[in-house]
Amino acid sequence: MRRPAIILRNNLLWRIGAVLAALLLGVAPLLAQDAPLGPTEKPIGEAWPGEYIVALDLESDEAAAAQTRLVHAGDLIDQVTACGSNLTLQIWRLRDQSATTDLYTLADAPGVLSVEPNWIVRAASTIPPPPPAFPEEPYVFNDTYYASRQWPLQRSSFARAWQLVQEHGLTTQTVRVAVIDSGADFNHPDLAGRLLFGINYITPGAMPNDDFGHGTHVTGIIAAIANNGRGIAGGAPNVEIDPLKMLGSNGSGSITNLIRAICDAADRGADVINMSLEIPTGAISPSTADSIQAAVDYAYGRGSLLVAAAGNSSNGSILGPVYFPARLDRVVAVAALTPENTRASYSAVGTQLDIAAGGGSFTTSVLSTWPASVPGKCIGSGRVLLMENGIYYCTEPGTSMSAPLVSAAAALLMGIRPSLTNAAVETLLEETARDVGLPQIEAGAGLLDIEAAVRRLLPASATATPAAIETTLSYGAAPFTRTVIVENPSTTPVTVTATTTPTTWMRVINIAGASVVTALKHGSPLYLTIAISPTHLITGVYSSEVALDLQFADGSRRSMAAPVTVSIDDWMTDQLYLPMVTGGSGTLPPTPPTPPPFEWETPTTPPTALSIASGGYVTVSLPFNFPFSGPDITSTLRYTRVHVYEDGFVALVDNSSAPTPAPGQNRCLPTLDQPQQALFGWWANLDPSRSGGVISTFQPTPDRFVVQYENVASAVGVTPAYTATFQIVLHNNGAVGFNYLDVPDAVARTSGDLTPKVTVGVQARNGLFHNQVTCITPMQGFGRPPSSQSSILIAQKDAF
Repeated sequence: MRRPAIILRNNLLWRIGAVLAALLLGVAPLLAQDAPLGPTEKPIGEAWPGEYIVALDLESDEAAAAQTRLVHAGDLIDQVTACGSNLTLQIWRLRDQSATTDLYTLADAPGVLSVEPNWIVRAASTIPPPPPAFPEEPYVFNDTYYASRQWPLQRSSFARAWQLVQEHGLTTQTVRVAVIDSGADFNHPDLAGRLLFGINYITPGAMPNDDFGHGTHVTGIIAAIANNGRGIAGGAPNVEIDPLKMLGSNGSGSITNLIRAICDAADRGADVINMSLEIPTGAISPSTADSIQAAVDYAYGRGSLLVAAAGNSSNGSILGPVYFPARLDRVVAVAALTPENTRASYSAVGTQLDIAAGGGSFTTSVLSTWPASVPGKCIGSGRVLLMENGIYYCTEPGTSMSAPLVSAAAALLMGIRPSLTNAAVETLLEETARDVGLPQIEAGAGLLDIEAAVRRLLPASATATPAAIETTLSYGAAPFTRTVIVENPSTTPVTVTATTTPTTWMRVINIAGASVVTALKHGSPLYLTIAISPTHLITGVYSSEVALDLQFADGSRRSMAAPVTVSIDDWMTDQLYLPMVTGGSGTLPPTPPTPPPFEWETPTTPPTALSIASGGYVTVSLPFNFPFSGPDITSTLRYTRVHVYEDGFVALVDNSSAPTPAPGQNRCLPTLDQPQQALFGWWANLDPSRSGGVISTFQPTPDRFVVQYENVASAVGVTPAYTATFQIVLHNNGAVGFNYLDVPDAVARTSGDLTPKVTVGVQARNGLFHNQVTCITPMQGFGRPPSSQSSILIAQKDAF
């Protein structure tokens, strides 16, 4: 609706006109003083609700009677006698708002000098602070071995995918996954309720019980029940497994049974068919290969997505080819990577590879469920048997373990959007795979990234932060800027047209002309830096907005706005409020979390100044063992030393982490190279020598250790230049605090370029766990940089 540009106070004609306008528009006027406030809410009128200033004539005989009436009506909460005066002002809070009229009649009573509202004293200029920067909200798995052992799920961001499903209220339909293997353990508690009766091709008519272990292991990677307080978590939250047993107790089977199983899986309604199997390329004739291909084509034609292990055909430097059935057309061939995102030494190599996932090495392999009937078969290189309350789990490496991760990811996507075809799912997985620097013949399209795939399925939307800029200023206040960030949680773009009408007091400084058009998607937000110049504004209310027109891929449109309201002086006296109406769905955004209060650690003894060469670091010993390795408390890594870098971060030192001499440009988390575990307070291109800045350490209390960056300047070439003063605080319980005393405001240079370029967050266990507050680089934008006078606290369990 239209709103007046200026609203003058104490103007009867305006008041009548505004009420009439509100009635004509169907909006009821609301007086600010009439709105009751909760105990934690800020006042919105000129007086504190329910509170009154009462001045009594204490020399009058009637003062005691008036005091008695006050005691019955409310509570005395404060009183003051001004210096140089004998008059006492009392502040009374009414217990019942209905007593207001009675209180005002008291003003005419003998012994009472005056009764008036408890007026609010406001700051002369209240410039709204920037919105706070928040850490990510973690998704927590409580399964016993998840944090310490399930690195393949962590590396492919399954926790973040599940968090997106939960955060956006996505429902997941049940998806059927056929596992063509050695059967399954029907008594395993971590698979309870997930197994169909299946088929046994080895002993027709019998249950497909697993007497080898491999099938149960593969099944657990896909379907183990998550968050049941035991064992492991599977990658897919809502699946049913059809175990088709064609491998016997020694792990071998026949090609004829493989063909039967593929056809049966399709006929039994499999959405996904997992084949952690291998047939050497030279072992079968072209006619036999054609027969398997015919079965694959049949299943594919019925809508099944077929996923297969690439094969363990390599041996160190001797590279082996992709095996059957993975090398067939219409089969997703999955290579195996190590926790360090290198090609596993055994993983097959070839142009037939489509994607890669964690298969492990012989020292760090993949943990999953194991049948209680054959614990003795969990033996050999890379295998370790674990038992929890009589329930068995086994670690095992191989492309057989990387394939079910892709099957689980496919099942999750199909559950979110059942209309997806098998071809669409494969395309989605491969297009969103993460580049880890390996050639296609070793890793296909790259590392499976299920978070990125799920983001592609999120409905495109737009959220502006802050939703509105509202401020009350005194006459002659200085100009200031605030940056609105418009974000889309989905990687499906929405076209946004931002239009502004410049006024004498407001303009968007990073848009050339009256409008800008941009494609809004996750990682590519729209920035609007609004300059507000109130210096010459007279008393009143000034309103404007940046209009946002959203056009979605399906052709639909929606309008929203970023409103700006500036109030000059005490305009709120006798102010009439009208609610603002904007276009859109009509739903209110979720209430943001409450940021922690600003803290600034102070030393009790002189800090230790650090001398760091340009682009370098210095090693510092910690006064306590710092526990930091993600959510797992039982097997937490503890650090006794850190590398303090001039570029605003602290790397945790272990035997495997070689220091990075000069990280250069900040990057987004997780970083897949060095630094592998670090605390990024303000990771940017900094140079303390340019400003006489000081980097120091101190221990303010026995449970905290502080790395302080004081007046540290940006490096040569960074524009605009700035200095920053902040702290990185290590708590002995594994929490990490970031305190920002003075850092630059976020200012956009174009609609897609925000300054400063900075990364804030934490990373543990070689990037398996992290929590990113913000990452602003020349290519990407996530979140908002912290502002001055703010603090961030990240608990150890919040790295996920």
